[in-house]
Amino acid sequence: MIDLPTNARAGMLSSSPTLAISARAGELRAQGKAVLNFSAGEPDFRPPAAVTAALTEFLATRPVHYTPVAGMPELRDAAAAELGRYHERPVLRSELLVSCGAKHSLANLFMVTLAPGDEVVIPAPYWVSYVDMVKLGDGVPVVVSTRREDGWRLQPDDLAAALTPRTRFVVIGNPTNPTGAGYSAAQLRALGEVMARVAPQCWLLVDDIYRRLVYGDFVHASAFTALRGVTEQIVVIDGVSKSFAMTGYRIGFMLAPAKVVAAASRLQGHVTSGAATTSQVAALAALRDPSCEPAVQAMHAAFTRRREFMLAGLQALPGVDTFAPDGAFYLFADISRHLGPGTPFADDLALATWLLEQKLVATVPGTAFGTPGFLRISYATDDESLRAGLVRIGEAIGGLATARA
Repeated sequence: MIDLPTNARAGMLSSSPTLAISARAGELRAQGKAVLNFSAGEPDFRPPAAVTAALTEFLATRPVHYTPVAGMPELRDAAAAELGRYHERPVLRSELLVSCGAKHSLANLFMVTLAPGDEVVIPAPYWVSYVDMVKLGDGVPVVVSTRREDGWRLQPDDLAAALTPRTRFVVIGNPTNPTGAGYSAAQLRALGEVMARVAPQCWLLVDDIYRRLVYGDFVHASAFTALRGVTEQIVVIDGVSKSFAMTGYRIGFMLAPAKVVAAASRLQGHVTSGAATTSQVAALAALRDPSCEPAVQAMHAAFTRRREFMLAGLQALPGVDTFAPDGAFYLFADISRHLGPGTPFADDLALATWLLEQKLVATVPGTAFGTPGFLRISYATDDESLRAGLVRIGEAIGGLATARA
């Protein structure tokens, strides 16, 4: 048999560590083991009742046919209206693309805007797919480390040092995965001013998928509002996955210049066609039915409670320093004092593997996000599992030898 080789593009792509760990957790569960999965980035709630009702009615009364590639006109209009209200600027249907999740929106964008050698600045810790998506678009990821003492936020001086004439995008998650760090309007404006001064050709790419999931005194800032008078070179990625507990529906939005949306739509037409019709019907209900808002607020209240519970529990563990997130539903715990010489674990991957295989707790090592020495722990799961998981993690860490100073 003649071998069918894969090409260089396939060779440069890595596997998603979060999906791999979730898959292994699923295997252990299938073996009858009581695994607690704190690795997945999806809410444990059902979507608002109106979403399910709209979908059920549609399936009972209508055939499921293709939609236009760029999305159902009414969904594009509803998303444009929602983003227009939030960003305090008119948004036309032609500036809004519906894709198969925010991840698909990002991939579309990079593939139709990047030329070979174009650079994309990505602060670390970063969401695992940013780097590979840039490579897929023939771009060059430029990873810039952020620091715990700066709240895991990209600093203007560090950004200035990373910008070049080849910079096409600066990626900002607000709030970001995995740290949950958010950017205020003033912080966004400071970054925008650096971009406008040092690399006026580049665009700010804001991943707003967690924008409704923020806590305490933190106020999420619209990039368009924060950068008014500085630059309009902004692309926004949004969607219904996280806020409405609709991860499996796979609906994301890209707000970008009409020319870019048209190009991304052409690409999407050859790769996936439009997003699933049923998912678009559900997303339309999420955006338009006012009864969804109380359900969204109830989920937010649960996330707030869970955040406080898990944060307090992890901060009490010996040799563990846990960052208090502004948003999303993750805790980024520094476990570096339990790694390296004099400890049982060479690195964060070894500790995460031990936690999963021996303690049946699934987490994601910080190495997956470009920042070794940490664990990302999702609290997007039920209260009982969180309590049980915190006990297991506490027993595991407490049973280790004294952490390094």
